Amino acid sequence: MSNKSSINWFKLNRNLHRDIGYFCVGLVIIFAVSGIAVNHKDDWNPNYKVSHQQISVSDETWQLDNDELLIEQIISHADISEPVKASYWVSPQEFKVFLKNGNNLSLKLNKDVISYEAIEPRHVFQAFNRLHLNETNASWVIFSDIFAGLLLFLAISGLFMIKGKNSPWGSRSVLVISGMLLPAAYVFL
Repeated sequence: MSNKSSINWFKLNRNLHRDIGYFCVGLVIIFAVSGIAVNHKDDWNPNYKVSHQQISVSDETWQLDNDELLIEQIISHADISEPVKASYWVSPQEFKVFLKNGNNLSLKLNKDVISYEAIEPRHVFQAFNRLHLNETNASWVIFSDIFAGLLLFLAISGLFMIKGKNSPWGSRSVLVISGMLLPAAYVFL
């Protein structure tokens, strides 16, 4: 009687690759979407939608020597009912009022306008970005490390998924080598 192992390593690798791949689908989507969002943070704000409105206020006599009265004037012109959180003079020509809902108003004396900036959170992107940037808690960092290990397994086990002419060890090795050389090229360019 033979003690030869009856484990089919090829089949085991395929099954593990499949099941771990299924497990990682949601995480890959989160990291991919937030990665694209964070990569382009100079082009747009992935966490907040910011919109601006200009209100013309020419021919107005402003209470420049009393900030509380000035705030009342600005809020009245902007037709805002939100409570004020804080205010300050940005420059001798600009007075800024922060509202408790996160929005703000700027009186620009040299342009005779009140600029209203409305800030609306992008809840899904905020959540994805918090996870991607490890801004939650320490247990998420541990889970992210495990996820990184699973991605390594998927990359390596993927090399042993296909036998024969379509395996990564024949002509398709060009794809594997290209995927390794491309990041290296960006490092040295």
